[in-house]
This record gives sequence, structure tokens and C-alpha cells, in this order.
Amino acid sequence: MLQEKTMFNWKYFGKAHKLLYRLSGGRYGARMGWIDVALVDTMGRKTGKKRTVPIACYPYRDSVVVSASNSGQEKHPAWYLNMMANPEVTVQMGRDRYRAMAEEVPDEEREALWKTIVDINKHQGEYLEKVDRKIPLVWFRRV
Repeated sequence: MLQEKTMFNWKYFGKAHKLLYRLSGGRYGARMGWIDVALVDTMGRKTGKKRTVPIACYPYRDSVVVSASNSGQEKHPAWYLNMMANPEVTVQMGRDRYRAMAEEVPDEEREALWKTIVDINKHQGEYLEKVDRKIPLVWFRRV
């Protein structure tokens, strides 16, 4: 007898999450469990179309930082590549919405920041151990 497997579809979850986040004005969707989530608008590097992605984020300076861990995969996430091609983004943190520039965190700050991130989200530490690539940390510097 074959056992039916169900897989969680992250693509549809992400769409529903973005919709709930935006429709509620940031009252819902800004946290998943104990982790803050930002909605980030980027420009597609190939299409030139606006892309919105929910990303787990962590406090940093006057804004937040995100990890381009891609859940421990060896390739960078598409949103990261889009931000490197066009660093002008819009960030929504709960009800706060602001324009920012996506910038990689300076090397001299990475180690301490990674410790803070892993303290908040242990999965990020697991992703660090899984990959050979340097996982970028991206700061959304307010403009």
C-alpha cells in the first residue's frame, strides 16, 4: 500500500503571508513565532518588475539585517541577487515602512552579528554549517 505524502507548499504560503501582511497594514505577519519578518520590495534584475519577499530579519543599527542563507542551499536566493543588481529597496517592518539601500555588512562586523543571529534563530547556524559559500548578511540602511 502506497502512503500518500503531503508537502507544504512554501510558494503559496509566501503569497498568503505577503497578502495578510499588507492587507493588515503590518499588524499580522510581522512575526513568525519568535522571529521578526520584513516585507522587502526589490526590482527584478532580469524582468525589471517589482518583487516582494517576506524575509526573516534581525535588529542591526537603525534598521535590520537579513541572511541570504537560502535555507542552507549552495546558491544565493533570487532576492539577494536582485538586491545586488539594484540595491534600492522598500522595507516594511510591521507598520513601519521605509526606503533603504541594501548593503552587505562589513567583514569586521560579521562574526559578532552572526552570533546574535544564531542566538535568535538556531536554524541560521545550521545553514552556516551546511554550505561552503560565504552567506551574505544584508543591512537595509535607511535613506
